Amino acid sequence: MLKPSELDRKALRLQAARRARDESERDFIAREIERRMAERLDLIRLAPDLIADIGCGRAASVDLLAARYPAARYLGIDLAAATLRRAQAGRPAGSLLARAGRWLSRAGERVGGLRGGAPAPAPAAFIAADTHHLPLPGASVDLIWSNLAWHGFEDPLAVVAEWYRVVRPDGLLMFSAFGVDSLRALLGPNAGIVTFPDMHDIGDALVNAGFAEPVMDAERITLGYRRPEDLLAELRAALGGNALAARRRGLVGRSRHADWLAALESRRGDDGLIAVEFEIIQGHAWCPPRKRLPDGLAPITFLPRQRAAPLPAGDSR
Repeated sequence: MLKPSELDRKALRLQAARRARDESERDFIAREIERRMAERLDLIRLAPDLIADIGCGRAASVDLLAARYPAARYLGIDLAAATLRRAQAGRPAGSLLARAGRWLSRAGERVGGLRGGAPAPAPAAFIAADTHHLPLPGASVDLIWSNLAWHGFEDPLAVVAEWYRVVRPDGLLMFSAFGVDSLRALLGPNAGIVTFPDMHDIGDALVNAGFAEPVMDAERITLGYRRPEDLLAELRAALGGNALAARRRGLVGRSRHADWLAALESRRGDDGLIAVEFEIIQGHAWCPPRKRLPDGLAPITFLPRQRAAPLPAGDSR
């Protein structure tokens, strides 16, 4: 069963801000999983008007989604404003707050077409917000997209409930997450990092929230590193560091860091690489055509009463 992770949200924001200042792009894992998620979209017929990218980070998925759905509006949501400012770099000028405000004011409008019938480029906006309390009206999102952001959710059950609240009937949820067996061989079961979810628990949570037809699978990806420093940097980029509320406070000394590097060196294989294994969960689920209301209630539709056809003359039935 999914349980709260006891994360420190302030620490999550600070760690994201530090990563946003890092000019190096150590996000190979996220980009590879993003590519695999996009392949799944080939099998799904969907024409979204609004896409919400939950835990978007630097919004690396925006170009991929825009190429696939050029008429769809993109909304990137992340806890850290510093990360979103980095995502906004190179895009049309204007503050994140002002652009998001203008964007949301047009939330009910569809993007028009250019002359000749070609679709106009859809706008993109970014909002710093808590995914446990999304600043979106109910039943407003056609596609919820979330790539490897799950481990940063303090209360996964609350997040799933919020996803169900904002998704439209017949809308789609597509996500990925690090699974329970990620890094187990490298760090051991008591590594002092956030607990990764079990695939079956996620599936149960989706069904309980109201999603229909969840499709879940998991695969293991093994990466090899030539330098232990590169492995640690990749893990920081992928996981964001230890943000548990009960984590050790203060900086780790040089001797402790050297011990980590030595321990990683001891795991170097015959091929000269230091191997690390991730379990990657991918899943998608649909919102039913008739959404369940809060408290488990369901909407009731009353059809207009039809009058009975008049009987033929002389028929006494």
